[in-house]
Amino acid sequence: MRLLYESPYARLEADDARHLVRFTRTDVPFPTVEDAANTFRALAHTPTDFDRTEYVLLTDLRSAHGRNDPGFEQAIARYRSELFAGFSKRATLVKTMAGALQVQRLGREQHAPEVRVFQDEVEAMAYLMGK
Repeated sequence: MRLLYESPYARLEADDARHLVRFTRTDVPFPTVEDAANTFRALAHTPTDFDRTEYVLLTDLRSAHGRNDPGFEQAIARYRSELFAGFSKRATLVKTMAGALQVQRLGREQHAPEVRVFQDEVEAMAYLMGK
């Protein structure tokens, strides 16, 4: 995996052999809404040297502390859309059913392309790799 971005809150990596991008939220909570917005802004504007339509995206939220207050969601909505747009397939890993429901709700609210939600990484990777 090639590191594209790293902070205490998130990591973005690319596996060029498998045409996979992995976005991982760490277990470090955002101290403020501004910290969240700054992180997602930096992620969304991280330079990449590949065509997203030829890559799949795995988002791993299992370690993240859930947060769904309106101020937080508004602050990162635009950047979340920019960060996740354009991939040929998307899968999100969550720890709980509540997390799955939140991911699905956010996708519907943003009219985002289908995102499959999983609690098992093997199943998510099988989906993304077409197996």
